[in-house]
Amino acid sequence: MNSSRKEIIINEITYWKQHHMLPEHYCDFLLALYTEGETEASEKSYDKHLVKNSLIIFLALAALGLSVFVIYFTEFNFVLQTMILTSFVVLLLLFGIYYSKKKYWYTFFYIGTAIELLLLSVFFNDKLFHNGAESLCIMIIINCLLWILTGWKLKLYYFILSGIIGIIVLIIYISV
Repeated sequence: MNSSRKEIIINEITYWKQHHMLPEHYCDFLLALYTEGETEASEKSYDKHLVKNSLIIFLALAALGLSVFVIYFTEFNFVLQTMILTSFVVLLLLFGIYYSKKKYWYTFFYIGTAIELLLLSVFFNDKLFHNGAESLCIMIIINCLLWILTGWKLKLYYFILSGIIGIIVLIIYISV
């Protein structure tokens, strides 16, 4: 392949990458193929993905940590705590939907949303039903059924498994 055709192809792939016409890792692979490994784009892309992945995991864990902090270590009133927890649930869900369209680490956000929703349910049980065992069992069953439904709809089998295990553990708890 002559060098002018090769440069045209490399420029075109670079254009695709800059304008997100193809996933970045495809473009990096094609650039490495056509430049015969003489580009540093793959190393920069790896560093960029590492930072992005770390940020995504940090966001999900930070939301969970802040939720626990808001519930157990603050003296906010019930309405404010509920608004904060609900906003975390909605925020994580929106991030999950956004990243699922990009097929990029979206499961962390869905898992975070499920845990946040469970925390919110336990919080409601504490404040509204004064830690009633029956109401807590009902809320846990609703959460487990929601996990099963979400897993079935999104084909996330660990959600289905978690929901089934949760219901089984709850049945064992009730019967013992």
